[in-house]
Amino acid sequence: MDRTLEKYLDIVDKHLKPLPASERADIIREIKSSMVEMETTDLLSAQEIIQRLGDPRELARAYLGDLITNNTHFSWRKAVTICAFYSLAGLSGIIVIPTLGIIAPVFSLCGILVPIAGLVKLAGYFFGFDLPFLLFQFGSYSPAAPMSFILSLFTGVILLVLGYGSWKLLLRYIEIVSKKKKLYFS
Repeated sequence: MDRTLEKYLDIVDKHLKPLPASERADIIREIKSSMVEMETTDLLSAQEIIQRLGDPRELARAYLGDLITNNTHFSWRKAVTICAFYSLAGLSGIIVIPTLGIIAPVFSLCGILVPIAGLVKLAGYFFGFDLPFLLFQFGSYSPAAPMSFILSLFTGVILLVLGYGSWKLLLRYIEIVSKKKKLYFS
């Protein structure tokens, strides 16, 4: 393989550093295979191949975006991949990715904790002791524990929906930003 293509692969690999070595190796192998195919089948020169693939940083970003959007469930490994993608996402990503990346898990966590707090308050009400925390207060009115529990369930569902929606929105943003990979290999 031409030295120019090897240098290109090194740059892509450098931008994929936050990923585990095995995933980086798979990506580099896939790109190298495409390069060899373009070289042998399409009879393209190294410069033409690089021109077709585009900026190595953009290509790395496209692969990171694909890794993130392939599986929509949360995992710490995906969070690390999002951080790597964030470093390549550009100016819009400086605001959108951290904002959605923070509010999605916070809304989800609060969506779980608020009903638990309502249940604890309700249990205290039934066992005859008052817990010193307020869940809801409207002006000077504070609802009784049973009503607070119902309100906490409703609030928890809203927060869970907001958390899920924020996560989906983050994945959609990453998918849109990383769509260039599909252009490189078509």
